Amino acid sequence: SSTGRANDVSVEDVKGAAHLDGEFMESVKLAKISQPVTFKSSRTNMDFSRLDGDLDLDSGDLQASDLVGPLRLNTRSKDVRLTGVSGDVRMEDENGSVELRMNKLGSMQVENRKGDIQLYLPDKAGFQLEAHARNGEIETDFDQLKIDNSNDQAVATGTVGAGGPHVVVSNEHGTIEIRKASEAPEPPRPPKAPKAPRAPAAPKAPQVTEN
Repeated sequence: SSTGRANDVSVEDVKGAAHLDGEFMESVKLAKISQPVTFKSSRTNMDFSRLDGDLDLDSGDLQASDLVGPLRLNTRSKDVRLTGVSGDVRMEDENGSVELRMNKLGSMQVENRKGDIQLYLPDKAGFQLEAHARNGEIETDFDQLKIDNSNDQAVATGTVGAGGPHVVVSNEHGTIEIRKASEAPEPPRPPKAPKAPRAPAAPKAPQVTEN
């Protein structure tokens, strides 16, 4: 590339494990990777076992579909939107919203600051929840959860169904929503800003990446 930095990186149908390391201007597209993925940049550390859908990371957003855990994600100043996630999740964000739609629930540890958290869990899932929101509120569709929003530290606890994985959620200066997947407004919101203005980097492969 003419600058000293890598431009967009696009990786698809990798049969081996993918390790992506570096400052890609934080712009990466991945699709259908059947082996573990590890990604590191100055703001984002991420690893997971498999990607059946696709993943689009840029400076302000991380969106992915059909991702298989265990997922470890540590980032900041990003709106994170993951749909069709299976398995264990451990993630931290700040200054961005977090939306996770779980296909198959594993144990979850989700932390955020200065941004809302929305978790969509399978309606019939069994789990044990512990959620804390400092200077925020907690809302849920699951009747078995007890919520106390009376102090500046909102708390929700309870066992849903027959119990199961531990779901631990904490937030500062933001709301926590624990929703049933069936309540999810399914047509996804259009991405905030059309991603078009980025000059298309020379495509690594002639596949069409859906933005």
